Amino acid sequence: GLANYLRKIGVALTGRGHRVSILLQGERNARWQDGAVTIHESKRVVPAERFHRTRVLRTLAPVAAEYFSSRRLAAAVWRIHRDQPFDLLQASSFRAPGYALRRNGRIPVVCRISSYSPLLRSAFGRPCLPSEYLTDWLELRQVLDADAAFAPSQFIADVITRNTSLQPTGIRTPVELSAGVNLDPSYFQTHLAGFPYLLFFGSLSRVKGTDLLAEIIPAILQRNERLKFVFIGRDDGLPDGTRVFDHIRSRCRKFESSLRHEPALAKPQLGPVIANALGVLMPSRVDNYPNACLEAQTFGVPVIGSRDSSLDEMIADGATGFLVRNGCAASLQEGIERLLNQSSDQRLAMKARIIAHVEAIQAEDRVGQLIAFYESVLARFKPTKF
Repeated sequence: GLANYLRKIGVALTGRGHRVSILLQGERNARWQDGAVTIHESKRVVPAERFHRTRVLRTLAPVAAEYFSSRRLAAAVWRIHRDQPFDLLQASSFRAPGYALRRNGRIPVVCRISSYSPLLRSAFGRPCLPSEYLTDWLELRQVLDADAAFAPSQFIADVITRNTSLQPTGIRTPVELSAGVNLDPSYFQTHLAGFPYLLFFGSLSRVKGTDLLAEIIPAILQRNERLKFVFIGRDDGLPDGTRVFDHIRSRCRKFESSLRHEPALAKPQLGPVIANALGVLMPSRVDNYPNACLEAQTFGVPVIGSRDSSLDEMIADGATGFLVRNGCAASLQEGIERLLNQSSDQRLAMKARIIAHVEAIQAEDRVGQLIAFYESVLARFKPTKF
């Protein structure tokens, strides 16, 4: 989701005449072009094996790796800045890549609150490790010490406000205008054409609520024999280490032929799969105005999403999709049955409302809102180092 957001924003900003560089932490030091956007990769610091020998070192090693990785990234920023000065830096909150650039006094730093790690761990269903308390602190310090911070959803903004004194600005993610361009229908035609299906795409995990489907798929398929359930995305597993799709299959042995999982699809191939689905399933326990929901809506496809997860900021229940109780399999089943019981006329009417909803989002000019936010930060920034 973060990668999709960065590419979308990079393309949008360069399209409006701005120079955009994306600096990321990876496995190497490299530089390349993605259209008009320049990508700089900075090699992450990885703790040596000896740092896992004692409990103290195991606790300190992850936070030290994040800290020194952020120092490397900051050094790359200043090297580039000497020849091609930056007006403003935007950092993701996740894993605090901009920690070493906080309060630098030369370039304003904006933090996009892309997640809140304690909430994600809770949704995943596991306790916090001692090392994670320290990395949580790094993330939170980056948010609090930035020159400005914004959140894509009111849900995450409210979480931050409840846990700190900060009230982030809300700037929602724009819709990608090129969703229907250069589509490749080959995968859909080969594997999915000819039968109705419900689609989940994204990372399969307890955070995304995909484990709930194991409880309800048999009952749904018992009444809808031609229906298929399609899963596309990386399988992040459950807290006990079981793969999510394996968990679903184990509960649906009788209907295994109605299940399909594809670990990844290129975006041109994914588009037709989304466009031809009866609906997209997004029963997330926690989310942050996800790109996946926007992508489905650009094709006029209804999304079944959970309340109290940020998806209720994107879906009008019964009008542009269906909302279900967070973490409740029975409610998710009811939402799916509401979608399946629609008449052809009701489906067409919902599709028209979804497309009108997407057009209204486009009219908001969310990229323009982000640029205006940047300009407000620049206007009040007072450099302290020269």
